[in-house]
Amino acid sequence: MKFWKKQKHKQVFEGASHTGKDSIRIIPLGGAGNVTKNMYVYEYRYDGMLRDIMIVDCGIGFPEPEMYGVDLVIPDVRYLANKRDKIRGLVFTHGHDDHIGGIPYIYDRLGNIPMWGTKLTAAFANIKLREIKSRGTVTPVEFSETIKVGPFLVSFARVTHSVPDAANLIIQTPIGVFYHGSDFKFDFTPLDGKLSDLGKITEAGRHSVLCMLTDCLGSERPGFTPSEQIVGVTLEKELSQCSGKFLFTTQSSNISRIQLAIEIALKHGRKIAFFGRSIDKNTEEAVKLGYMRFPREAIILDRDVRRLPPTKQFLIVAGSQGQPESALSRIANDGHKFVRIEEGDTVVFSADPIPGNEHNVGNLIEQLYRKGARVSYSDIMEDLHVSGHGSQGDQMLMLSAVGPKFVMPMGGTYRHMMQYRRLAMELGYEKQDILIPEEGEVLEFTGQGRPRIAETVALENVMIDGLGIGDVGNVVLRDRQTIATEGIVVVVVPVEQSTGRVTAEPEIISRGFIYMKESGGLLKEGKRIVSQSLRLKKGRIIDWQFMRKQVEENLGRFLLTETGRSPLIVPVIVEV
Repeated sequence: MKFWKKQKHKQVFEGASHTGKDSIRIIPLGGAGNVTKNMYVYEYRYDGMLRDIMIVDCGIGFPEPEMYGVDLVIPDVRYLANKRDKIRGLVFTHGHDDHIGGIPYIYDRLGNIPMWGTKLTAAFANIKLREIKSRGTVTPVEFSETIKVGPFLVSFARVTHSVPDAANLIIQTPIGVFYHGSDFKFDFTPLDGKLSDLGKITEAGRHSVLCMLTDCLGSERPGFTPSEQIVGVTLEKELSQCSGKFLFTTQSSNISRIQLAIEIALKHGRKIAFFGRSIDKNTEEAVKLGYMRFPREAIILDRDVRRLPPTKQFLIVAGSQGQPESALSRIANDGHKFVRIEEGDTVVFSADPIPGNEHNVGNLIEQLYRKGARVSYSDIMEDLHVSGHGSQGDQMLMLSAVGPKFVMPMGGTYRHMMQYRRLAMELGYEKQDILIPEEGEVLEFTGQGRPRIAETVALENVMIDGLGIGDVGNVVLRDRQTIATEGIVVVVVPVEQSTGRVTAEPEIISRGFIYMKESGGLLKEGKRIVSQSLRLKKGRIIDWQFMRKQVEENLGRFLLTETGRSPLIVPVIVEV
């Protein structure tokens, strides 16, 4: 295999490894113990000193239900803040948002570093960078190429997944070979006809892989994950039963499945329209690069849809994860300019909810039903979606092909990691050779003996709220949760501007806590407690922060005793 014959790099590795002072550290900043916001840091150290850093992936996560108002979650990269001069580059494994979606928010924090990905992966990542007018660019690479990222030599092994051009990474380091086995399955009849490169994967295994990091999300499912081909059979059956508009939704990066849907629609004499910015941009880029092909005359603009009878419409719509601002959510709630749901329409979800999105997707399906649509999704109909992640059979095949000394499951929850451990032990691995670190735990490899946890990096959820990045913390979330569940009480204290004296009794305003018209006695007593907390009804307030705390504590204690609830209390000074 060509990538093992780079003699000048080989000499560098041999010279360094003879000292016995080299080590590689792996720091999961995301993707260990959870499914999304994947980001892994590989560090090369010599004699304990950090020399070089390579980053693999930079994804987004989705908010938990208690993260009120939060749009996205991204990896916490504070660990890298004082190490920017050591970062030699970032390599992407494939074009899903949980692997590339964080780069618009994080790139500037990493410095002007080089980035690489396979052709379609690079194209999707560059769309996101262009949208924010970033100076960063992801360089496309061929699967036959080997790139040098500082002391790391990285080769790309093609794997089948639910987005084309997905890659596992073969990483040569001064102490040995690491295999970064991000999301994969073994589909032997893929839609694009491009099989996983099992030969290249096996060849890597012949060179004594020190550690394999591997996708473990499907570790609970027996057998092999089915081929994408079965989706077409089910989709065609659904379309043949549709007496109105046909709406198809899947992840916007799943262009092979979108291509399949288009071919089936054309076979049934329907015209295609795309709805949603992500669908538009990804499809346009995929067509430009030759990953999708269809006659241009089969596509109509969104504003022209209403000119066609419903039985001629096939709408490919973004929003399979129930995102509130997506095209499908707007259509379901009569908020779209060109499309309304009517009796006889069919909506097909060809995607399972990402863990954490089940509630949003469920609500969207409910709303579509209420509008009169016939809705099909994987809970009620098999083969509308097949996972892009390998099941137990796929995972055991990969583990056997690579044959690493150590194995580290990633990209799944803790239960998936533990199930993967059981599978690996069935193949003869010792329990202690299956590494299950928590996010932030730093694994250090020296090439001799088992790796150790060198340190633990403190990590937090960095939340995207509108245009704000990381300015929503636990305190803000706690306040939002309190408002949502207990309500809010605003205490207005009128104060004379020139003297700082309280000029009248405070006013209490309740929202989401009590019905004020029927709670006169409670409010009157509450005002008395606030006045007592201010010490003097008409005295001068000198230390407002102290007084505010007194109001919050005393009024809060009273309201809890009287109502059993603890609303958020917000004292406000109004200068008069």
